[in-house]
Amino acid sequence: MKVPFFRLRLTQTEEREVRKVLRSGWITSGPAAGEFEKKIKEITGAKYAIAVSSCTAGLHLTLEASGIRNGDEVITTPFTMAATIEAILYCGAIPVFADINPATLNIDPTQIRKKITKKTKAILTVDMAGWPCDYDQVRLLAKNNKLILIEDAAHSLGGYYKNKPIGSIADATVFSFYSTKNVTTGEGGMVTTNQKNLADRIRHLSLHGMTSSGWRRYFGGGWKYDITALGYKYNLSDLAAGLGLGQLARFSELQDKRQRIAERYFSNLIDYGGYIEPPYQDNISRHAWHLFIIKLNSKKWKIGRNQLIIELEKNGVGCGVHFIPVYRFSYFKKLLRISAKNFPHSENSYNTIISLPFYPDLKYSEVDYVCEMLIKLIGKYRR
Repeated sequence: MKVPFFRLRLTQTEEREVRKVLRSGWITSGPAAGEFEKKIKEITGAKYAIAVSSCTAGLHLTLEASGIRNGDEVITTPFTMAATIEAILYCGAIPVFADINPATLNIDPTQIRKKITKKTKAILTVDMAGWPCDYDQVRLLAKNNKLILIEDAAHSLGGYYKNKPIGSIADATVFSFYSTKNVTTGEGGMVTTNQKNLADRIRHLSLHGMTSSGWRRYFGGGWKYDITALGYKYNLSDLAAGLGLGQLARFSELQDKRQRIAERYFSNLIDYGGYIEPPYQDNISRHAWHLFIIKLNSKKWKIGRNQLIIELEKNGVGCGVHFIPVYRFSYFKKLLRISAKNFPHSENSYNTIISLPFYPDLKYSEVDYVCEMLIKLIGKYRR
C-alpha cells in the first residue's frame, strides 16, 4: 500500500463557490473575500478579520501595525517554520528565542520569562501542530510586562484554549490557508483581532496604504484615492476566497474527520507507548489536529529517526518532520549567531519527531497500514 504524507481532495462544494466568483466578473479582493472574513469571525469569535495573501504576510502586517520597529526584540520559539522569524526580521526587529515544552512542542512560558528585557516589545507564540499554547501564563507575562501578544495560529484554526476558540485570545491571531492546512485557499491567510485600531491599520497596510480598494472605487466609491502609508501587496483575491468559502462550508465535517483519524491512531498505537510518544492532549483545551506528530523514545530504538523514516518510506508510508528548528538553517545561524546547545528541548524533539500521514481524506485502512508498518519496525529495531 502507498500512503502519501498529504493528499488533497476538493469537492463540488468548493467548485461551486469558485464558479460563483468566476461568473461574477470580479476575481480580486471584493465581496467573496469579505464573506470569507465574516465566516472566520463567526468561527473564532473575533470582532475583526482581515484576509491576506499568506500567514507570513499577516504576521508581517501585524508586527508592523503593532509598532514593532528596528532594534525591538520579539520573543518567539525556534521550533517553527522560518516564516515566523522572517516576519520579525522584515520589521528590522530581533527574534529572541525561548525553548519549548518538550511535551507540547510549544514555547515554554518559564523560558519566555527569562528572555524579557527592556528591549522586548512582543511575544509571538506558535500553536504547534494545532495544540494551543499555555495562554493563561503567556497572557499574564504579556500583561505584566506591557508586551504585545501575537499568535501564529497557522496550524490551529478550529482549536480551543479552554472554552475559547483560537482567534480571539491574543492581541492578534494569524491563520494560514496554505494547501495543506485545515482550510485552504491555495495560498492565503487571515488576521483576527478584537482591537479596531489594529484591524484598521492592518487592512490599510495590506493594500499599498491606499484609502480606497479597487472594489469600492469601481462599484460606487468614486475614482479618487490617496496613499497615506508605505503599504504592501498583501490582499487576498476573491478567487482564493471562493475556494476558502467552499472549504468552510465543510469545515465541521473536515474537523470531525481529523478528530476520528487521530483517535484511530491513538487506538492502534496505545500499547507501544514505551517506543512512541503520541501527541500531547488534555481535557482543558481542544486540538485542531493539523498534524499528527509522534516522538520516538530513542533509548528503545536501535536506529535513529532518519533511518526510521527511510524504512517507513520503503514500505510506502510518506512522512514529514515539523519542524527543523530555525537555528539549524545556515542563514539564521550566521545572521543571529544562535546555537543548538542553548535549546536542548527543541533539539531533542527535532531529533526524535516524525509527522505521520494526516488529512481528512485518509482512510481508516491507510491509518491501520501506517500503524502496522510502524509496529513491524518496532519489532525489528527495538532494543
